[in-house]
Amino acid sequence: MESQGPIYGQDEPDELDSQPHDPRVVVTKGSPWLIDRGRRERWSAPEFVTAHAVDVRQVGDPVLHAPGKKPRIDKKELEPLVQRMFASMVEARGIGIAAQQIGVPLRVVIIDVDDVGIVAVNPEVEFQSADVDEMSEGCLSVRGLYGMLERPLIARVSAVDITGKKFTFEGEGLGAQCMLHETDHTTGVLYVDRLRSRKDLFPVEPEEPGEPHHSVSGHTREEMERATSR
Repeated sequence: MESQGPIYGQDEPDELDSQPHDPRVVVTKGSPWLIDRGRRERWSAPEFVTAHAVDVRQVGDPVLHAPGKKPRIDKKELEPLVQRMFASMVEARGIGIAAQQIGVPLRVVIIDVDDVGIVAVNPEVEFQSADVDEMSEGCLSVRGLYGMLERPLIARVSAVDITGKKFTFEGEGLGAQCMLHETDHTTGVLYVDRLRSRKDLFPVEPEEPGEPHHSVSGHTREEMERATSR
């Protein structure tokens, strides 16, 4: 999922998301393996990103439009995959990524809203609230565009971590949006497949060199109109 907030090492916060807020994704059951502070510092270092990041596959690539497979590999093989996914996400300025987006057809996703660092293997949606909200949504695999899409305000997902331990996590607002967006990737669904109409798809103006990175996800139609009209 394309970034909605500040990027690692960015000096200026995103003006659309500068207010304090409670964590938008929380683990509610279990103690999963996470991309903790130490891993985050090592894996987001420029030299690590340069060595491990790969190009994110773009809409139309067959790997994005087919369901992923259940991983049958252990932590020794999953962790290097997660490293490549994380580095690619950092390079592309994301807050979530699926293995399929780097060309690996496995059901593995990273959810990184508010630096939560969740790695979910075989994620399954357990609950979605009836209450929905229309929010802007971008995707690393649909660059240069964002859509206005209704998503549930609250979601709960169960998964296993890379060591095989079961856990459950919940999200609200942007957190729920990201969880559902990445879980959709594991079934071969992109957010553009869920749009009511192509009229809900809009271009994102390219940033000028040195310009602060602006968000494309998690905002109302009015906020996006104000931000993109400048």
